[in-house]
Amino acid sequence: MNRNKHILLVDYLSELILFLDRTNRFSTSRNYARTRQSISTFLSGRLLYVNELTAETVAQYNQFLYGKGLQRNTVSFYNRVLRSVYNQAVKEGYARQSFPFAGVYTGVDITRKRALSIDELHRIAALTIDEPELALARDLFLFSFQARGMCFVDMAFLTHKNLQDGFIQYVRRKTGQAISIRVEPWMLAIINRYAGACHEPYLLPILRASDPKEAFEQYTIALSRHNRMLRRLGELVGTEAPLTSYSARHSWATIARDTAIPLSVISTGMGHTSERTTRIYLASLDNSLVDRANREVWERISNA
Repeated sequence: MNRNKHILLVDYLSELILFLDRTNRFSTSRNYARTRQSISTFLSGRLLYVNELTAETVAQYNQFLYGKGLQRNTVSFYNRVLRSVYNQAVKEGYARQSFPFAGVYTGVDITRKRALSIDELHRIAALTIDEPELALARDLFLFSFQARGMCFVDMAFLTHKNLQDGFIQYVRRKTGQAISIRVEPWMLAIINRYAGACHEPYLLPILRASDPKEAFEQYTIALSRHNRMLRRLGELVGTEAPLTSYSARHSWATIARDTAIPLSVISTGMGHTSERTTRIYLASLDNSLVDRANREVWERISNA
């Protein structure tokens, strides 16, 4: 990278984006590009060097973001990216550490996530669908659930090499955890159903390109389309909450918990790096058991 003593924040972001693209870190690159666009809009043509990023400037940027009506988690996203960029600039000698993000919120508010009931899952599986794209969305959703809540990004990049001796073996893109899943008959049925529609080397009909950057762009488009189809699917079967790609993961974790499967097993099954992560994850899911217990307690009091 350029080692000039001073560098504009937007230019530094551009350099980092190019580096991330060259190293195939496209998800992080996309986040940096979103932040660069946001910062550019905030600056509105004004020049801001990295070493001029102060607590006051960060506070003004936050006011700008909230003024646009963004939610706290979204504002926190931009703060986290910008803090990471600033800390990298400090390491490279472009700025002296002044901790401009010390008083800024960079956490993640836990939002309520609703898992599907077993009855809702049965209705999804039993639904007769004539529209191919909607049928694919349903099958991919069920495959995700059957594969212990496999994330859509990991499903998208599965190749035939990941299918070995009756097991799907892959590495989670988010955590780097190695996972091995036995291919049950219902999973194999979905794989076989779309075998003729897949592009080499992929196992499922989601991606076509072999070039890493092009494949990642196809993944982002496919995820958006998949969630759009799932919303329609949820409306058709009457789920209580909008259906998304993550609903399968939430549902697997919740049903596993509610059937008294040990936390250690759920943690391993989901590819979490620690049981603490699983506890936090489960704590953010639908609290239906506690709600039901509360209702039963109230009914006992009311009927006394």
